[in-house]
Amino acid sequence: MQSDTPTVQTSGPATQPNSLDSEWFRISDIPEGSARLVGNVAVFNVAGHLCATQAKCPHKYGPLIEGHIAGSTVTCPWHGSEFDVCTGAVLRGPAVKPLQTYRVVVEGERARVENMQQTDAK
Repeated sequence: MQSDTPTVQTSGPATQPNSLDSEWFRISDIPEGSARLVGNVAVFNVAGHLCATQAKCPHKYGPLIEGHIAGSTVTCPWHGSEFDVCTGAVLRGPAVKPLQTYRVVVEGERARVENMQQTDAK
């Protein structure tokens, strides 16, 4: 016999109260001087401060989290463009367009990136 009552299915970590859903990540997952892809955004740990930018270089869309990170500077692994990951500013070309940046909200030992669905990264 078929029921007309809709079935609600829940599964995965988002249903567990102490887990981190896809929006939140553990700060400890990004050691100082490194980066991690969170959704379609690159999150960099610059001396304990989290900075978020579009994940791909605006020049030819190279993956910035694979680039060399020194302080607040990331070097695109494809053509060597350098950016300040906290401001998005182009420090050295060939890229001319700055990185889109995002606000990172920190809550205790976890964080999330605001408005990352609006990224222009390809």
